[in-house]
Amino acid sequence: MKIVVVNNYREPNQTERAIQNIEKSAGQSVEKIDCNEPDLHTKVVDSGPDLVILTGSSALLSKPRTLELFQPEMYLVRKARFPILGICYGHQIIGSAFGTPMRDIGQMLRGYEKVSVIRKHPLFDRLPSELVVAESHRQELAKVPDEFQHLAQSTTSKVEAIVHRSRPIYGVQFHPERSNENHPHGRIIIQNLLKQIRGS
Repeated sequence: MKIVVVNNYREPNQTERAIQNIEKSAGQSVEKIDCNEPDLHTKVVDSGPDLVILTGSSALLSKPRTLELFQPEMYLVRKARFPILGICYGHQIIGSAFGTPMRDIGQMLRGYEKVSVIRKHPLFDRLPSELVVAESHRQELAKVPDEFQHLAQSTTSKVEAIVHRSRPIYGVQFHPERSNENHPHGRIIIQNLLKQIRGS
C-alpha cells in the first residue's frame, strides 16, 4: 500500500517525529510531501497514493493569512479521488475545505484524553465506546461539516471524528499516531482504516 503523508509541520523535529509515529502505527514506510510544494494536488496525485494522511501543525486556521496559505491543501481534499485521513490540523483542513469555521477551545489541550464514540463505524472495530487517545490542540471545528457524519466527541471538543457520507475522507481531532503500549487505541484506528482501504 502506498501511503503519502502531506506534512503541515514547520519544525523539522516535529515533522520527523510525526513520520516516525505514522510509520510505526501503519507498520510500513511512507512518502512525505510538504504542504508548501508547488502544485501540491498534481504532486500528490502523481505519487499514486492508496491513502493520503494530513498531519498536525502548530499553525492556526482561524488566521486569515494561514487560511489563505493552506488553500492548495484544501483544494487537494475537495478534489481527491483517494482515501484521506486528516489528523488534528489535517482534520481542521478537511473541515475548512468544506466551509466549516474554527473555534478556540480556550486552552491548549495536551496529553491522553477520553473520546466517546457516538456512531458505530469500521474505524472503531475492536475498540470500546470510550477511547483514550492523544490530544494536542487549542482550536476545533465549530460544527460537523455538511456532507459528513459525526463519529466521536469529547468533553473538550465536540467534533472529535468525522467521515464523509459518500467519499473515503476521514478526520480525527486527536492524534492516533501518538500511540504506545499503554494507549494503543489510536494505532488500532489506523490499522482499521488500512484494513478498510485494502478491502474496498
